[in-house]
Amino acid sequence: MSGGARINVDLSHLKKSKIAYSLFPGQIVAVEGMNPSGRKLVAHRICEGASHKANTSSVGKLREFHHDMQDGEPLKVITACGPFTTSDNMDYLPFVDLMHVIMEQAPDVVVLIGPFVDMRQEMVKAGNTTVELEEGVQKTVSYEALFANKITALIDEALSMEEDLHTQFVLVPSVNDATARWV
Repeated sequence: MSGGARINVDLSHLKKSKIAYSLFPGQIVAVEGMNPSGRKLVAHRICEGASHKANTSSVGKLREFHHDMQDGEPLKVITACGPFTTSDNMDYLPFVDLMHVIMEQAPDVVVLIGPFVDMRQEMVKAGNTTVELEEGVQKTVSYEALFANKITALIDEALSMEEDLHTQFVLVPSVNDATARWV
């Protein structure tokens, strides 16, 4: 119902009451409190979720994966965080450069963390999200179409160009992604 709006959480009441808490960015919690001004939530209680069971694998399964699936080679992972544009254009040149590195190194897994279409980028703020349809013809498109044209298309192109590239891509949205739904 908030439309994705974010507000600050005021923890001063918890500190005064000497209620123990521990938080980190990205942690999902339920906060019980008051929002009298609409600008900040004064927390009276924080409810953390139950922790997940630790992932466990037997030594035999790990050996089997390493020798059978990886041919005894180490697992190669590349991780990159956005934004993948420069502040003055939407050409996604940093992402193009990253894709060249990925094609050269052929990692097993690539973890890409957004924002992919950054709401803080000046051209996105102005609603100037365009793609080139053909030589010299620009068209204004939605954020989703921009994502498909600039991010997804480059990943698909890399996978189709390199027959030996068996990289798995994992995309993690950011709270600043114009294409991602808010929690």
